[in-house]
Amino acid sequence: MKDIANELGVSVALVSYVLNGKKTDKINENTAARIKELAAKMNYSPNQIAKSLKTNRTHTLGLIVADISNLFYSSIAKYIEEEANKHGYHVIYGSAHEDPERFNSILQLLLSRQVDGLILAVPEKAEGCIQMLGDLSKPFVVIDRKFNEYPKAPTILLDNRHASATIVEHFAENGFKRLGVVTLNRKLVSLQDRKEGFVEAAMRLLGTKPFIYALEEEQMDAQIEAVIHKAIYKDKVDGLCFFTNKIAMTGLARISAIDIAVPEQLGIVCFDEAKAYNIFRTPVSYYMQPLPEMSKMAIDYLLGQIDKKENKILANPKEFIGNLVVQKSSRR
Repeated sequence: MKDIANELGVSVALVSYVLNGKKTDKINENTAARIKELAAKMNYSPNQIAKSLKTNRTHTLGLIVADISNLFYSSIAKYIEEEANKHGYHVIYGSAHEDPERFNSILQLLLSRQVDGLILAVPEKAEGCIQMLGDLSKPFVVIDRKFNEYPKAPTILLDNRHASATIVEHFAENGFKRLGVVTLNRKLVSLQDRKEGFVEAAMRLLGTKPFIYALEEEQMDAQIEAVIHKAIYKDKVDGLCFFTNKIAMTGLARISAIDIAVPEQLGIVCFDEAKAYNIFRTPVSYYMQPLPEMSKMAIDYLLGQIDKKENKILANPKEFIGNLVVQKSSRR
């Protein structure tokens, strides 16, 4: 800024005002244009560290997702970034791959970068960060996860019990009676709620307990063929629900190789939206989470905490209701 000021014969303060967009109504337009033009030629960019020391803000947010290769998390990262940008914030990403050690390492890195707030998909065995961040008074919000040990932690997620019940009701209305679900062998509360909601609805509406098939995430590709074969040929399942879109992609690939009519012999419903569902030989029904609304609430809550404004929208976990998108795979 001193170089720009010296070359144009203006004060450093004036250069600072122009490049930081301050007091624009009091600065001559031609002078401001000359300053911006010279700054561009000199490839000037603000020193964010120095700026943050003065303002106590970095205007950055940290986002740690469970697995960026999962379409759900890549989609929500997109919406969160778009919403943050509207408020002049940038997002720094990390993908924990459901590894608590990796998660904690990324979290420490983000804290060292002095991000103003955090949005976290906390993996199992890393929930201790909730207490730590609370002790630090660092603004944060947990997304897509909840932990019974921290019932008042600021949390945004789907109402998983309601979602599962909606899917079971749809199956029942279309004449499917022997239902099965393919899930992960994990203790995540969100997955447990999803499973319990499905079982409760099936018992209430069909009088039978659904078949539960739990995969090990690291062995999903190796295990899925045996699971699909057992569900269709041994258990005679006529309606199958995949609890994540990552499982769905793997499962649909196996079903494509089997000579079975969808939905006449097997109805299919998946969780979360994916364009690839329309590539399957029969367009696939899916339960869509309201990701734009969830992302907006996460950003609004964080900014309210950062600005120290009263914000009670997340005094308790906020559970959203999604929408079942019915396509040919489950409609008889």
